[in-house]
Amino acid sequence: MGFFDKFRQPKRPRPHNPPTPLQPSSPPPEEIWPWPDIDRPVVQLVQRRVAFHEAGHAVVARCLGIEVMDLSIRRRAKSLGRVTPVATPAWQQAEKYGDLRRLADESPESRLRTPVDVLHPRNLFDCEESLQAELHATLAGAVAEEMQFRSCPGSRGDWRRFHLQVSCCYGHLNGFVAGSSIALLRHRYQNSCKQILTKPENWTWVKAVAKAAVRSEHGILTGDEIDSLRPRRPFPPDPPVLLPIAG
Repeated sequence: MGFFDKFRQPKRPRPHNPPTPLQPSSPPPEEIWPWPDIDRPVVQLVQRRVAFHEAGHAVVARCLGIEVMDLSIRRRAKSLGRVTPVATPAWQQAEKYGDLRRLADESPESRLRTPVDVLHPRNLFDCEESLQAELHATLAGAVAEEMQFRSCPGSRGDWRRFHLQVSCCYGHLNGFVAGSSIALLRHRYQNSCKQILTKPENWTWVKAVAKAAVRSEHGILTGDEIDSLRPRRPFPPDPPVLLPIAG
């Protein structure tokens, strides 16, 4: 049995009644650029951290085939940066699952609580490649920031996203996954992200994207601009270390 097999659950038929339509999303929050007090070294350091964090998300997403629409380090009230990918099948399923859970939790006595369990999106394994890419990209920002600055104090949002995705596809009927399993999966995906980012051509790409984001006129890079910064060919492997021959 493979590692992920123990998390799989057999599919169940979906009910014929569709869920309640979701409400339209609210308009995007106000964004600030340039950052206030950007002349202060401490603010510049925070901005560089955010740039590396978002560059990590973007580069790993592109390495695994997820199209990126843009990267932004424009400040919002509750976030300092973000990467906007094209929605993959795994992303769409996780979003639907999260919305259904929120609707049910807001109305504990409503009939909406039942569809949340019944509509548990088990068909994610029909697009498991997409899921694996999403889980990597979700954690890659924190990995890149830690590689550059030896710490990453702000990745709770990414962890919540990772938890939602794992619960959505590996959980029981109510979406429950043991905390120890979440931690183990997160550790494995973080190590895998580090292997991807440690490749010289990918880390060079991360540094180029972070630098371009900080220097950009509006704090935003388009997907085409991110792709244009990718090294044109893989770097050659490091030469082997020659040990001295004892005379």
